[in-house]
Formats: sequence, C-alpha cells, structure tokens
Amino acid sequence: MKIKTSRFGEIELPDESLITFPKGVIGFPEARGFVLFDCSDDGIFKWMQSTDVPELAFVICEASLIVPNYQVICGKSEQDMLKISDAADAAVCLILSIGSTPADTTANLLGPIVMNAESRIGMQMVLVNPNYSTRHQVFSNNAEESRHAGA
Repeated sequence: MKIKTSRFGEIELPDESLITFPKGVIGFPEARGFVLFDCSDDGIFKWMQSTDVPELAFVICEASLIVPNYQVICGKSEQDMLKISDAADAAVCLILSIGSTPADTTANLLGPIVMNAESRIGMQMVLVNPNYSTRHQVFSNNAEESRHAGA
C-alpha cells in the first residue's frame, strides 16, 4: 500500500500494516486507517500515521515502557469492537507530545491507543483516573514518580 504523508512524502508499507480505527481517534473521527512504523533505531518509538489525513501522525510508545503499572480496563463494548476476549490480549500504547528537549516530552495517560494486533483493529479510549494525566513526563528525573504513576 502507498500512502501520501505531509512529513514523509509518499511511503510504501505492506497492506497488513493497516490498522483500522472504526471510530477514528479523538478529534479526528474521519481518520480511520493508520499504519505504524519505527521512528527510532531501537524500535521503542513508532509513528502512527493516518492513511486518510496526510498531515496527521502521532509518536506512540508501548505504555508499559513509560508507566510499568499502567492499567486500562476494557469493558464488553470495547472488547467487542477490538474482537478480543480478554483485555490482556490488546496492545496498549500512549501518544507522546515531543517537547523542545527530551525532558519536555510527555505522554497522554488518559487517552491510550488500544489495538488488537491479530484483527488489526484499534481504538482510542478515554480514561477517568485521577492518578493519570494528559501530560505525564516521559523522561522524568524522578524515577520513583514514574514507577508510581497510576498506583
């Protein structure tokens, strides 16, 4: 599949890299197709590029790498949409806001991206948790703070 992007020009990725978001993502309901590809040499950070909106791309990271005890509870409707029988079967990622320096980079803990790798279906959830923030420091100097976020 070839897609046009504003950041990367035209890129070609395997058709099986397409992840469908039936409801789009928050603020972009028309963006229903996304592809993931590495944006760091170590593969930790990925681009989540829209196939529908060329200028829409997010940097994401596996949630457990940012907050080891991070929890997302998928209800029946979310499990049905993702086609999973157990929430543990879903991949959970966080959208990052890249700051002017690494220390300014934050993660949105209240709007995780939840995906089923097998069915290639994803969704953005909205969590209500007073221990989580939309601006969680990713590269905190305080490792203790990061370990206890969401505890």
